[in-house]
Amino acid sequence: MSAQQKERSRRADERGDGGSARIWVYGIVPADAALRELERRAGRLPEVWVQEAGEIGAIAGPAPAEDEKATRDQALAHARVLEAAIADAPVVPFRFGIVVGEQQDLAEDLLVAHHDELAALLRRVEPWIQMTVKGSYDEEGLLRSIVDAEPEIERLREAIRDRSEEETHAERVRLGELVDAAIAQARERDAAALVERIRPVSVAASSDPVSHEYMAFDMPVLVERDRRDAFERAVEEYAEEQGGRMRVRMLGPMPAYSFVDVEEPGWD
Repeated sequence: MSAQQKERSRRADERGDGGSARIWVYGIVPADAALRELERRAGRLPEVWVQEAGEIGAIAGPAPAEDEKATRDQALAHARVLEAAIADAPVVPFRFGIVVGEQQDLAEDLLVAHHDELAALLRRVEPWIQMTVKGSYDEEGLLRSIVDAEPEIERLREAIRDRSEEETHAERVRLGELVDAAIAQARERDAAALVERIRPVSVAASSDPVSHEYMAFDMPVLVERDRRDAFERAVEEYAEEQGGRMRVRMLGPMPAYSFVDVEEPGWD
């Protein structure tokens, strides 16, 4: 723990007022972890400190007010604090919204009571970071390729041209079904191609639901910390091969949110 973090922890102890102070818990790091990136970003993040017990420490800070705006702001702050911490140390992320009543509750009821369990989990995630790869299709390019590959789609498009929705209801329903199926097949092919590219340089991957119709994939990937550069090169090569048909983004590093509860993550 840095001198600044120790001072924040000391001030937090002094603020204790018999239970009225609510403390937000972000995650667990090793005791005495040098969280340099967290310190560097201190002016852009909420106040945090590290409360230590034995081998582990909890990144904690004052809980925000209980209103809609504070909740939205804290959701972003929660992720940013943990992403700053993972730059320098392994992190067991806590889910959003873990609040304890006061500093003593944090030390005794969380860190001391669950010390061995949390220390073992921290050792397990120590080699890993999570990178998330997102792909979004160019809408016009995707639809053009679908029409070129599916003659029935082009036939149906011509059949409904300049005719009312009521008159062409059946054709429109069938057209929508064919386009949806073709997009689903494109997603499956493109996600499989990405997996084959990153498999040699990663530990495991999962798949989150896509957030819009023309999103190709949203793929959290577990990567060994010392293989991050190789992983990023593999994703960049994949992105270059897509040309203009897809935009590929990498997010991270971040804690292994999608894999903490997986007993033995790995490729099938």
